[in-house]
Amino acid sequence: MVSRRNPSSDSVRLPRGAIASPAMTRFEPIATLDEVERYLLAELPSSSATVVSGGVGRRRAAILLSLLGNPQNGIRTVHIAGTAGKGSVSTFVTAVLRAHGFRVGTYLSPHVHSLLERFQLDGAHAPVRDVAAALNAVRHKEIELSRGPLGAVTMFEAATAAAFQLFRDRGVDYAVIETGLGGWHDATNTVTRQDKLAVLTAIGLDHTELLGATLPEIARQKAGILPQDGSAIALRCGPAIDEIVAAEALHRGCRLDAPHPDDLAATLPDLGLGLPGRHQRINAGLAIRAAQHLADRDGWRLDPDRAAGGLREARLPGRFERRRWRGHPLVLDGAHNPMKLAALAEAVQQEWPRRAPVWVLTIKSGKDLPAIMDMVAPAAAMVVATEFGTVGTNHKPLPAEEIAAAARRAGVRVATEPRLAEALGWAVELSEPDVPVIVTGSFHAVADAGMIAAPVNA
Repeated sequence: MVSRRNPSSDSVRLPRGAIASPAMTRFEPIATLDEVERYLLAELPSSSATVVSGGVGRRRAAILLSLLGNPQNGIRTVHIAGTAGKGSVSTFVTAVLRAHGFRVGTYLSPHVHSLLERFQLDGAHAPVRDVAAALNAVRHKEIELSRGPLGAVTMFEAATAAAFQLFRDRGVDYAVIETGLGGWHDATNTVTRQDKLAVLTAIGLDHTELLGATLPEIARQKAGILPQDGSAIALRCGPAIDEIVAAEALHRGCRLDAPHPDDLAATLPDLGLGLPGRHQRINAGLAIRAAQHLADRDGWRLDPDRAAGGLREARLPGRFERRRWRGHPLVLDGAHNPMKLAALAEAVQQEWPRRAPVWVLTIKSGKDLPAIMDMVAPAAAMVVATEFGTVGTNHKPLPAEEIAAAARRAGVRVATEPRLAEALGWAVELSEPDVPVIVTGSFHAVADAGMIAAPVNA
């Protein structure tokens, strides 16, 4: 793709912040996946702590969407936040709505193997041409806004605006929107129509440097998506969280349905799910609760058989994703905090009872390593400590030696290999033939492993 400010005979290269008339700046249109990736991942800045904590990003996103004609307010929307499970709930809600014949646009983050995972139509990646068209519309407005006093539009803000633009262009019946980080200050929290349905999944400690160091602080951020005079479904997570969510709902005049996790899991006792684990039964139950609300509100009937079929077919990259490498089974999962790793460990133990797999583990710097190892140790025969690649990311992995030391302190056998491909090789050699290697600790690790490991049906 030609640079956004191509120094040719009919365009002028200008630094960000410079003033230019529309006639001075022309664009080569975004058309290919490479150009989509270059625009979002190279031309635009990533989000920062000040964007999240100060709410600047949400204000910028709201202005950007207003310049596009507020596409987010033309679509019936399910808005999903939480510490764990929001991607799975988004996927399950999408699957149930699709099973009932609705056209669904789904916005997910982060992506794992392809940037197009963020932009979905009817449960599949949106065509590149459609994503590119939405981004071309966004880019012209983004340049204008980025010159203003609020500063440069970030990748996530532009992607969020493009998703809403795409869904309006394609005339979806429902948009299912996953928050990026937090809720209140998130760029997705720009839907102002009263009938937005907010859904809160499991809430725990994560991203504490941005969202707050305590559960009430984090719960308050997540509850920021509750609509004024609207409706919300919030999973019960314990008194410290439930009281904050209930208070926020009361303050906003928002009708709150707060189901208990055990009640949700019990509603699907014998139903096969596309995503395994008890935690996914809770997530699927939450999705059914959301779909029932939409059916009651919008005048259609939730069919149990169609819903069950949708839940069976649900798939999500990087969540218990089955692959093979050198003929050996792998499970790739982006679990990266104690809550998510506890759920993954439980699912592994349910799938392979009395068989402890080898885990290939890499963790981003700044995570609670002792708590993470407490979750992994009971389900691991051995940990191969490694590091994810840093190309294309500003995140740093913990040194493999630190992960190995924590595993030893937890009483787990350890091997150390900083190179992920070599770590996989060790793990496969040390594993039982029919027990998968678990690759986890970071979505970056999942992406790296996904580049060399084949899908199970390949």
